[in-house]
Amino acid sequence: MSPRKSNRKRRSKWTADNILTDPSSPLATADLRSVLTHPLAWTSLTVEERREVLSLFPDVALILDADTDDARPDFESLMNDDAFRADCAAYVDNLAQGRHDPQWLRDAWRAHDRRKAGDFDDFLVRKFEGDWGPLPEHMRLEARTKISSGDEAGSASRCVSAGADEGSPLGNDDSHEKVDGRVAADLGREKSSNTEPSACK
Repeated sequence: MSPRKSNRKRRSKWTADNILTDPSSPLATADLRSVLTHPLAWTSLTVEERREVLSLFPDVALILDADTDDARPDFESLMNDDAFRADCAAYVDNLAQGRHDPQWLRDAWRAHDRRKAGDFDDFLVRKFEGDWGPLPEHMRLEARTKISSGDEAGSASRCVSAGADEGSPLGNDDSHEKVDGRVAADLGREKSSNTEPSACK
């Protein structure tokens, strides 16, 4: 007698939460752009879900019949939109690198707050001076002014690696690029996924 087959369905290990955060998720290797522009990706949503998705669109020009009950994304335009293509690729890459993991995000935000508070400013000045020579005084004053006024956009010191150890906020990468008119560590291309937060973007 042959063994009896179970009629129970195997439960998927993927839930709505972990498929969006786990680096081994099928989404980490998917062609996300094709998935999102497939007609079923839209028609399977409820009316409320459709409204929520459309409310997140940065450009009304990408919505057909906007402000009507038949409003929908302009999939043809999206397929040719470079920003959409780049964002889909970035999402898949970030997911595969573990950057949507809740612990990674907590660490990245903690590091962001430390950068904002100026915890790494002295280190960054020493690093700059070691690589490029003395930091011009006007840059020191500008950095102090921006920090004291709470302007997040200015200080290159805020874009450091959350995954690096306490004494070296720059991680392992020593390449440099211009940030807001100044030279700062290039943090978007660290070699190790463990040392590459992008919370400062």
